[in-house]
Order: sequence, then structure tokens, then C-alpha cells
Amino acid sequence: MNVMQSTPPPHELRISSPDLTRERIVVAAREVMGRKGKRGATTREIAEMAGVNEATIFRHFGNKEGIVAAVAQRFCPAVELQAIATKLSGNIDEDLFELGRVLMERMEGLQDMIRWSMVEQHDPLDEPLISLGDQAWRAPEAIQHVLMEYMSRRIATGELKGDAKRLSRVFMGLVFSHVMSQLKFPDPEVYANPEASLRFYIDVFLNGVRS
Repeated sequence: MNVMQSTPPPHELRISSPDLTRERIVVAAREVMGRKGKRGATTREIAEMAGVNEATIFRHFGNKEGIVAAVAQRFCPAVELQAIATKLSGNIDEDLFELGRVLMERMEGLQDMIRWSMVEQHDPLDEPLISLGDQAWRAPEAIQHVLMEYMSRRIATGELKGDAKRLSRVFMGLVFSHVMSQLKFPDPEVYANPEASLRFYIDVFLNGVRS
């Protein structure tokens, strides 16, 4: 009796099981693509890592393009940034620090995906996946849109000047450069304290460096 009561009803199993399977596949795809890139990843390897058969992947996502799109949506930090940006209305230094902190943390966790995306986007042998990347891997555009909205509000109040799109690109570029240049320029003074580095970038962004 107790065992039967502890088992979820059939309708609950039908609701939760597909979602859990889909999540396992997306997480597995992110792992495989992180190691091999979009072009090198195969649906067979993704299925093996997710513990499902290949037919299950096609049933949930249709094809490889659908998996890539799901991975991009699942791990893009734009949604989290948007939630934060809508609540910010205080000191601009602190607002930018909070936005930059989240962006830096998420980029840190996506370095492998970013690296592969950059390589494959410019690979002349990879035409089908170039269009796939343009369609699915839109994280930079989504992030920029969030930052543009914030910059526009600050321009409207007179706290910033310039073009919101360009300002958002500069701010993204500062964070992106910090994250992606660590392996190339492993300077402990720069990377040992990410918060201090981010404060410095924000100071340069807002105030410049001319004495």
C-alpha cells in the first residue's frame, strides 16, 4: 500500500518524463559540443552521453539543428541579464557591476562553446553550420539587446552620452576580453580578482583614463 502511494500517478510521469529526457539531451549536447564544436558533435555521441537512443533525440528536436538551437537558448545568459536589468535603478557604477558580474560568470562557464562558435563561424568548409550558428547561437545579439535597453535609459536621464548600441558593444567587449584572454595572457594580477578587474573596467568605461 505504501509503495503504491509513493509512486507518482501515470499522468505525472507522462508530464515530467519528456521534460527530464529533453533536459538530459540538452545538457549532454552542451558537453559534447563544448569538446568537439557543433560540426564535430554527432547525434549518436550526444545520445550515448544522455543515456537515450538516437531516435529519442530526433523525436524531441527533429534534427541536429534543433539540438543546437535548444542548447543556445538553454545556456544563453540574456534571460538572466534581462531579469536583473529591469530591477536596476540605483547607482550606475553598481548597476553596471551587477550586469558585468553575471555576464562574466556566464561567459566563464561558456568559454568552450564561445571558442568553438568563433572558429566554426568562419570555417569556409562549414557552410551549413554557419547558417545554423546565425540562426541558433544568438547569445551576443540577445545580450547586447539587454545592455542597449539599459544604456538607452541612462542616456535618456543624461547619465551617459553616445550611442546605446556602441556603448553596449564596448561594455560587452571589456568583459569578453577579460574572459577569453586568460589562457593567452595569464597575468595573475589581472585575473586573480575578477571583481577588482570588473571595477576597473567599469571605471574606464565611465570615466576614461585621461588625467
